[in-house]
Amino acid sequence: MKELWLKQLSNNINNNIDLIKITEIKKKDHHQFLYKKKNIFFKVKIPVIFIKKIEKKNSKDPILLQFIFNRKELIQYKKYNKNPLNEKFIIPGMIHKYKNRILILLTGICAVHCRYCFRKNTKQVNSITICNWNKIINYIKKNFEINEIIFSGGDPLVLNDNKINFFINDINKISHIKILRIHTRIVCILPQRISKNLLKIFSKCKFHIVIVTHINHPNEISDELSEKIHFLKTMGITVLNQSVLLKNINDNHKILIKLSNNLFDIGIIPYYLHLLDKIEGSKHFYVSENKAKIIMKKILLSLSGFLVPKLTKDIYGGKNKKFIF
Repeated sequence: MKELWLKQLSNNINNNIDLIKITEIKKKDHHQFLYKKKNIFFKVKIPVIFIKKIEKKNSKDPILLQFIFNRKELIQYKKYNKNPLNEKFIIPGMIHKYKNRILILLTGICAVHCRYCFRKNTKQVNSITICNWNKIINYIKKNFEINEIIFSGGDPLVLNDNKINFFINDINKISHIKILRIHTRIVCILPQRISKNLLKIFSKCKFHIVIVTHINHPNEISDELSEKIHFLKTMGITVLNQSVLLKNINDNHKILIKLSNNLFDIGIIPYYLHLLDKIEGSKHFYVSENKAKIIMKKILLSLSGFLVPKLTKDIYGGKNKKFIF
């Protein structure tokens, strides 16, 4: 029997016309979203169940704007390119940027397509091959400085439990690995992904698990998400959140204060607030560094220090993040 989250994942909207219909966007607001070309690069993708969080007839809804195609994506700018971080793979699917940890792109598939995604041009469109996985495992075994593995993508948790179990089991056998970090968007989009079976897989891990959710706006948080985070926390799993600062979506101190408070209420610690990575077609989301700093100063006046995410940005070809505030 197909698990509920898999059913929810397969029932999605993949074009602007249907998304506009289901959200009942008024005709006068269609012009910014509609485009005649059918094969728009980086297709629209959003599960129907998550669309329920979008306020109908509101073309400025902060969730809608993250996932609907905008004509502005077609405008090219010099400083916006296809690989804004200049990510380089030692082995296909593996990045070793920091001494003590490696990042593995288990898949290029996501539950949703965020229009600002810095990896939307990635060639890692399928699950990592067994051949490359074996090369990665051998690489880890030989490098004793590595004590943390990061599962990323795409979204690693779109993979089924059997695949997740396979990857985790192999890492579990390496004695010098102390932390497994999983970066995921699906936990917010489809909380049902945190199934009993997935929790059982996590419970067998000898290392500490850290899950980093990607939530940009308080409207994305639900009672169901709260329940699933509780299960994770009960198991001793650390749950952090990273957000991207996005124009007309969360570039407001009141929204970000509410986000931090709501995250903490359900057991998630605010971790990073990223400046936009300059991927092609994303300039309309850009918030300047100066404005970001002003927002952060206002946040500091209203939040305890442990609730304030670190404002950061990635540098093209850089070996580490730059902390701004």
